[in-house]
Amino acid sequence: MAKQQRILMVEDEPELAHIFASALEKEGFLVDLVKDGASAFEYLSKKAKPDLVLLDLVIPQIDGYAVMQRLGKDKVKNLSVYAWSNLSQDNEIKRAKKLGAKEYLIKSEYTPTKLVDKVKELLNK
Repeated sequence: MAKQQRILMVEDEPELAHIFASALEKEGFLVDLVKDGASAFEYLSKKAKPDLVLLDLVIPQIDGYAVMQRLGKDKVKNLSVYAWSNLSQDNEIKRAKKLGAKEYLIKSEYTPTKLVDKVKELLNK
């Protein structure tokens, strides 16, 4: 039996988190949810490595950029961190990628089904 893949979703909007996490879980993924940057940093610093991280950038306590900065670019890339935000300006996208995000996903462009498909695609790269 194949190992279930673990997704860390960092999302401070409870409704969005529930909708997207439920869709991923229905497809067999294990989803860990955290709602702020401090919890995300602690999780990524201490716990088992998730297969993929969806990191919101505008979150309480410390933002997603600061989470990536504190972890360091090499660790961010090694953790397969994907920026997950509604910010869509070029400078925001460039900033996230410079800090090590593998890709920048604009939340408003994703339905739960599209996100599941995208996560499967990213994990198969």
